[in-house]
Amino acid sequence: KQWYQRRVIANEFNKYFSSIASKLNENYCDSGLIVENIPSFSDYLPKACPTSIYLSDCNQHEIIEIIAELKNGKSSDIPIHVVKKSAKIISPHLEKHFNHCMQGGVFPDELKLGRISPIYKKEKSTDCDSALIPL
Repeated sequence: KQWYQRRVIANEFNKYFSSIASKLNENYCDSGLIVENIPSFSDYLPKACPTSIYLSDCNQHEIIEIIAELKNGKSSDIPIHVVKKSAKIISPHLEKHFNHCMQGGVFPDELKLGRISPIYKKEKSTDCDSALIPL
């Protein structure tokens, strides 16, 4: 029951504070006052932070360019030459998916995984760690 009361209290506060602006607008309109030099909301914002980042949405052309730069011989679940040949078909779908992930701040768990494949160096070595190249 206490949770319910907290929610009721929060809703009442929300109603009150969200109604203030509309009541003020009604008062100014009814009184005939002309309000000039009202500061913009941006006047109240903090100064820009030069170390912050803004990412714009990607587009199909950008995705096609990135796919074209992939090297054919690299390891992948799907052969790179197949991805390159289908770039114009899959780029709209990738664009939609990537932008949705970035806007939602969600990165799919499947894309967080990497496959490490040990490859032996050509020269023979007795040290096991130096004989492998992680890929």
